[in-house]
This record gives sequence, C-alpha cells and structure tokens, in this order.
Amino acid sequence: MANSWRGDRLPDIVRSMASRPRHEALRGLITELLREGFGAAFSELEHERYLVDNSGRIDVAWGATVIELKSDLRREERDVVARMPDYLADASRGSAPGRTTVGLATDGATLLAYTLDLGRLTSIGRYDVDVDHPERLLTWLEPLLSPVPEVMPTPIAVALAFGRYSLAFGRAHAQLQRLWSEVGDHPEVRLKRNLWDGLLRQVYGDDVGSDALFLQHTYLTILVKAIAARVLDLEIGDPAVLSGRLLANEGIVGAVEADFFDWPLLATGGDDLVRSLAAETIRFRLRDVKVDVLKSLYESLIDPDERHDLGEYYTPDWLAARVVTAAIPRPLEQRVLDPSCGSGTFLFHALRRLIEAGRQAGVPPAEIVETCADRVFGIDVHPVAVALARVTWLLALGDLVQDRPPTLSVPVYMGDSMQWNLRPLGASAEVLVDVPPNDPPLRIPAGLASDQHLFERALDEAQPRARHARRAGGHSPCHRSRRRDHRGRGHARPNVRAAQGTLS
Repeated sequence: MANSWRGDRLPDIVRSMASRPRHEALRGLITELLREGFGAAFSELEHERYLVDNSGRIDVAWGATVIELKSDLRREERDVVARMPDYLADASRGSAPGRTTVGLATDGATLLAYTLDLGRLTSIGRYDVDVDHPERLLTWLEPLLSPVPEVMPTPIAVALAFGRYSLAFGRAHAQLQRLWSEVGDHPEVRLKRNLWDGLLRQVYGDDVGSDALFLQHTYLTILVKAIAARVLDLEIGDPAVLSGRLLANEGIVGAVEADFFDWPLLATGGDDLVRSLAAETIRFRLRDVKVDVLKSLYESLIDPDERHDLGEYYTPDWLAARVVTAAIPRPLEQRVLDPSCGSGTFLFHALRRLIEAGRQAGVPPAEIVETCADRVFGIDVHPVAVALARVTWLLALGDLVQDRPPTLSVPVYMGDSMQWNLRPLGASAEVLVDVPPNDPPLRIPAGLASDQHLFERALDEAQPRARHARRAGGHSPCHRSRRRDHRGRGHARPNVRAAQGTLS
C-alpha cells in the first residue's frame, strides 16, 4: 500500500505543492504527506494549536515538528523569521528529552527548516520541490520526521540526507559555527587547523584552507566515523568514536584514528553534536551499499565551483567496476594498490570482486576478510579522502564484517605515493620519514614497515614512551618524530603509516 501511494499519489501531491495552493489545500496536502509518507497517526497531528500565551497559533504540529503554512515565501520569509522562535520555544516544552525541535515553513513550492540554538533561530535547510523527482521530498524530510532504519543507502539518498542542502548538514553546520566561535582560538584547536592547512597546501600546491572548509571537513569526518561504528554495530553515540578507541576495542586498526577533526569535543555541546550526527546514520542499511556512496556525499558537500578550481574529479562507479574487472582477472592471487585512492572507489570494487571470487571458491568468510586486508591497499595525500577511503574499505566488506578475524588492520594510508624516501640498509632498505620542523628524519627498517601488524604494535609501544619523554623534557628520536602526536595525531601517525604503504 505504501509503495502504491508513493508511485500513484505522491507525484500528484508534489505537483500540487509546486503550484503554491491556497492555505487549506496546502494543509490537506501536508497532512496526507505526514500520514502516508511518515506514518503519522491522525490523533498525533495538531492543527491550529494555540501557543501557551495565546499570542499565536501553530498551523500544524507533529511531535517535535511545527509547520507554518504560507501563501508565498518569496515575500513572507521575514514574517516566518519573526514568528518561528515563539513556535519552536512552545513546541520544545513538550518535546522528548534530547530531541531537537524543528520548524518548517512552506508555501508548497519551497520548504525552509529552522531550529533554536541557544535560544537563537538558526536556518538549517532549504528544499525546492522537484516535480520530476517526487521521492526526493520524502528523502529530504526523512531525517527530520522518520525514525525507521530501513533506507537503502543509494548515492542520491545519502547525498540528500547528509549533503550541502540537507537538514542534517544545516543543523550540524550551525552548531559547528557556534563551537568554532567558542574554541577556535584554543591552542590545541589552532594547531590542528594549521596542520590541516599545511597538508592541504601540500595536496593542492596553494593556500586553499579556510575556516568554512575546515568546518565542512569536520562535519564530513565525524559523519564517516559514525558510519564506521554503525557498520560494526558499535555504540555510535559515544564521542570516543572520533578517536578510534571504539573500533580498536573491537580489534579493528587503522579504520578510524584521532585527527584534526575531534576539536568539537573541547567545546560545550560538542558531545551532543557527535551524538546527533551519529543518530542520523541509524536509518540506513549501510551493509547493503552497492557503490562508493561516500564519494557522492563528498561531492554533495563541497561547492562544485570549488571542486572545479581544485581539480577534484571522482571516477564514476560504473567505470571503476569495468577497470577493476579488466585489471584484476585473478583477484584471489593478485595484490592491488591504488596510489591515489581518493574516497576509495577502486578499492571498493576491487574488494567486491575479491569477495565474490572467494565465495565462489568456497573460501571461509574470515579467510576472505584476511585476504582482503592482505591484498587491497590504498594511499592518498588528502587527509579527508583517506578518512573516507578507510570507511569505504569497511563498507565494501558488507555482511562479511561480522566474520572478521580477531584483529583487522585496514590498509589505507595517508602519504604522498610520489615520494619514495628509501635508502639501502644492508641487503634491505629503510624508510626515511620527514619530521617537522627540522629534526632528523625518523628511520623505519623495511622489515618493520612491511609487516602491518608488527608496525602497528611498534607505534602503539612508541606512543607512551614518546609522551613520557615529552613530560621529562627529553629529545629522543621517538619524541622528535611524534611530539605533535598529542595535538594532531592524525598528522604524525598517518605519515609514518604511509611509509609502510610504500613497501606493501
């Protein structure tokens, strides 16, 4: 019945809304949309509800959502801005604890979304109805209205739910701006932002870092880390998801690490931001992904003109799949390295090809996962691309993630694959890792760098020693190489991990 309504009736509703119908006709359309599209019971919907102080009436209210109906928002938006704070404040009195009250204003053709942030009205989204794609209206509204975790994670669904014009991004961006105004000048936060800026300068050869881009990258990174936890059925509301500790406790190494983008935890309300963003991922069946959906998410967040200026173009999934099929005829025998992996599109399809070959050959699931970790690698110099590619690598496992071995290292590394800092060391070689600003390079024997589990154990052993050396004021090579780790671990450790990637 629901599918029939979406196919037969929803297009008519969207066409009628686009015409900016009269007030009562619009009320009827919105009511039907809430009841049939989101399962609102008739008894739950309130019409013309007076405010507590009788100073006005809310046109439609459902739970934590209030809806103001207008004739034409092109000339009535100022009135919405003036009245909406009272509506939201009134609705928040009866809202469930921890749930954000959201206000919608619509004339049918356009929907504007608002929330209160510390008592101030904040715009969190805008949507212009598309009569050619009526389902997109429900997708845009879904994070606001629907708690059902049954959404297929297609690229368009993910982009509409989390992209630049989504309610999730609008809400999170408003919070990030407030958090940034609170802690942006904190020494630790400033250091992380500067390290990020330096890496982007290395990536693009120009000064492209801005506070706005840093906030976008922060949002994106928090979201993909929450997705990683969601795929693994971990407690996604735990802010520890940003450090990778949740995954490390499950034996998964290298998928999520502390980096530049955990700075919101230093601000008041930062924990709430992480929890609310993580909660947005619950409704997607993330183990059912068919393509690199995180690529679509990135493309939907970064302004197209900006991506054009930066020369950022991502390979379509259909082309990546064809290239992988042609280049990897024996997936169970070949090793794959994408030296500029971006969000991990080629890694995704290489893993899916390997998994299918393993299943056809009757290989046990845990052994297939071990083979994936041993044979499909990625490197990229962009810090956000690496964060996406690591989670894409996990998403490619699908249900096999349940059958992973006790320890699983995700072989995606941050580093410049064009720089091969190797030099002879007896019959082998050693990797030289530059240590800023002017300290001697860190020397890593090839035998250590080429054994992933041994390499990770060595880093974990070195970290407490480096901290001890810092407290003691020492200047051991380990201290020199990792002394930024407590401020920006995502900068120091991934560069060292990249040395391993060059030898894999």
